Amino acid sequence: MRHLVSLLHKTYVGIHLAFDFSVQISNHVQAPDSDRNVADVAFRSQPSPIEPKIADVVILKNLELANDDVQIQALELIRTNRLFTHTSVVTAPKAFCMVIIQSTGSPRLNKHLNDHIFLSHSHDIEDGFINLENASEVIEDDRSSSSSVVHKSIPQRSKDGVGVTFSEADIQALVKESKNTKVTSEVECYLQNIVTFLRMHRAVDGGINARSTKYFKRLVTCLAPLSGLDYVTPSLVAIAARKVYSHRIILTVPERDRSLQYGSELTAVKAMLEGVTPEAVIEDVLTAVEAPL
Repeated sequence: MRHLVSLLHKTYVGIHLAFDFSVQISNHVQAPDSDRNVADVAFRSQPSPIEPKIADVVILKNLELANDDVQIQALELIRTNRLFTHTSVVTAPKAFCMVIIQSTGSPRLNKHLNDHIFLSHSHDIEDGFINLENASEVIEDDRSSSSSVVHKSIPQRSKDGVGVTFSEADIQALVKESKNTKVTSEVECYLQNIVTFLRMHRAVDGGINARSTKYFKRLVTCLAPLSGLDYVTPSLVAIAARKVYSHRIILTVPERDRSLQYGSELTAVKAMLEGVTPEAVIEDVLTAVEAPL
């Protein structure tokens, strides 16, 4: 498996990159002819007036199948917005987004990389794919997908022709509003109780750490302006808990259950923990913790 530096080796402007790690990676990511004028600079190419940089959005599919070296480089890209090559340093935009796509039941990401993923969203195939451009489009098997795909960013438009994408000014306005979001002492206590109950849940063996709590609080304040509010409600806290912790929670194995120290039977513990999922743990905690009025 090639290093992430070798994958993100060209300059792309105004587009996003998608990589599938479940298939063989080619030596070079080829861009469409129309994009050759802005995609012709490799990390190891000759000096060029165009500074190599990474696309605004990078989509990584099946990254969990890549080796740890690749995943650690993805982690460094998230932390520092930079990738180091043998000859240069390639920077990512300030407003940089990495999207990692995983299949249900796939292996976990490297624990350090997983801890830096801000939020997660699970989509069940039974819910359909309402955002497909063509209703008749057929979802092909993962094995038939190409190793790397380059897509042009095509702004979506509403029925009246007005663009519905977020502009840079919109994003800056949302950031400013999120910093001014009010969190009452009751909601703050509710948030802390959720964190405590998650950490003490008998089915949880790890994943509830300081970074996850930091992201939890940050997402809560970001959801308020997106909902047209300048204050945080308990329902927004519940949404944030589902988004931040579902991919972080590490479930315990029956042999490590704390109740075994006080005489519980291993067979009973196995039966109790059978079928428990991170989502079920979160819902159990949200039911147990009383929300403020």
